[in-house]
Amino acid sequence: MNIIELINRRRLIQGPKDKLMCVSPLKHKWAWTMLDAMEENTWFPKSIAMNDDILCYRERLTPAKRGMYDKALAFLSNLDGIQFNNLITNIGSHITSPEVSMVLARQAYEEANHVRAYSTMTEAISLEPHKIYGMYLTDEILAKKNATIMQSSDALMQGEFTPKKFAYAVIGNICLEGIFFYSGFLDFYWLAKEGEMIRSADQIKYIQRDEETHLAAFVHMYFTLQQENPEIFDADFYAEAEKIFRASVELEIAWGKHTSHGVISDEIIDNYIKHLANKRTALLGWDALYPGVRNPVPWVDKFSAINGVETNFFEGKPTDYQAGGGLEWD
Repeated sequence: MNIIELINRRRLIQGPKDKLMCVSPLKHKWAWTMLDAMEENTWFPKSIAMNDDILCYRERLTPAKRGMYDKALAFLSNLDGIQFNNLITNIGSHITSPEVSMVLARQAYEEANHVRAYSTMTEAISLEPHKIYGMYLTDEILAKKNATIMQSSDALMQGEFTPKKFAYAVIGNICLEGIFFYSGFLDFYWLAKEGEMIRSADQIKYIQRDEETHLAAFVHMYFTLQQENPEIFDADFYAEAEKIFRASVELEIAWGKHTSHGVISDEIIDNYIKHLANKRTALLGWDALYPGVRNPVPWVDKFSAINGVETNFFEGKPTDYQAGGGLEWD
């Protein structure tokens, strides 16, 4: 067998895994594009000075806004830690494409970088950092949300591995990267739009840009599985995948209402998260889960852009996916 034949036999999962990193010619070209984007997005939390936010947090924020800030920060820092371990112990252990493994390695680094960013914010701003770090021990809603996400992440490791179980894990990660972060992100942008905690929002903008590349990577995995394991995608799969999405939406809405109580209305949280779910399912070629829902905060898309430049990973929906190629967005 020559090297071309070896590479042609490679698959996202359950392919030959020889531990060699010969990736050219590429089997999964989209992974190389992802790596380029991730490298170009490199940033460091310590480069963002937090001085102004320290004064704002202590002298300007109302108790409701301070509580929203603290809760959002507590969960987001928890979630990136959960995802860091999920990528290494659950998802990564089953990937047999070397270029996709490299994407996951880079993503794990970025999740660790996000944990450092949240730590930078916590240590600089909070009057009692240990309460932020330990909020999952005292807030029942946060504890339940963390437990649900961790249980879902660990499901892949329970019992016998199957391609369909991996596909469900990919759906779960699309929800994690594309839904679970976003009520927290909204909390920071809401404050910044009112001229408060602006440097914290700057940290979040960089984090969100990373999360959008992570979401793109899992969307690519979804389409790769459709190509390489078409037998997975039967009626039962789509029914269960929809349940995963709807459960994620309900969990994020409940948490968003809890964090932003007294600052952002429940209606805005409800519609924003459902709007995001519709955007994510559209990327997969599905019908809207929540027909008729409109984005109640359209300003967020431009407000979250870094230096006025919006990311362009998801300007449309996937229109084509071919062997060894990548997604094209119209």
